[in-house]
Parts: sequence; structure tokens; C-alpha cells
Amino acid sequence: MDIQLPAGGALALPAALAQEAGLYTVDAAVTLDGVTLAAQTLTVLPTGHAMLLRAGDSAVRCMLVGGDALLQRRHIWWNFVSTRKERIVQAADDWEAQRMGHVPGETESIPLPERRFKP
Repeated sequence: MDIQLPAGGALALPAALAQEAGLYTVDAAVTLDGVTLAAQTLTVLPTGHAMLLRAGDSAVRCMLVGGDALLQRRHIWWNFVSTRKERIVQAADDWEAQRMGHVPGETESIPLPERRFKP
């Protein structure tokens, strides 16, 4: 959900948003139930109770994301996400060997982090 509030504006977020939800503050800080959330920050929202989102002295844009909880645990390393750790290792190998394809016209390649994923 794309939320745009004017300076001083507020929005009540209902208790039953989703099983899992997060709020990303795009361009300015906001308060959520009186707690300040910095700009350009993703905050995991607590479940089961209503909250009040409020803009400060300037207009603000936020993105509310969420949905049902995933059935399996996910492993995350760098830009890779998988239910299986060995798939992340394979993805890192494929990235390093440039087997993931190329964006037309792009010549730069971003190297993997020095610290590797440990399964």
C-alpha cells in the first residue's frame, strides 16, 4: 500500500493488516504509536493490535507491505534468498562465474562480498 500523508497527517492502521507486515519510510521520518521511525527504514510491524501512523512537520510517503507468513524458513545472504542453503551457495558460484545472464548495455559487474555464506 502506498501511503502519502500531509504534514501533521495521521492514519490509523488496523490490527488485522496481515500475518506479517512491514512499513518502509520513503522520504521522511514518521511516528508509529509515538515511536519515531527514521526515513528510508524498513520496520517490521507487530501483529494483533491497531497502530497510529503520523507524519511530522513535512509530508511523508510510506510503503506498507505484508501478507501471509511463509510456510518454510528462508535463508538470506547478500541478494540471494532460498529455502535451501545449498541453493544460495550455488547462486553465489553462478554469480561469480557470470552464469546468471547479463543486462543489455550494462558493462559493470558487482563482485560478491568477501565474507561468504556458510551453510
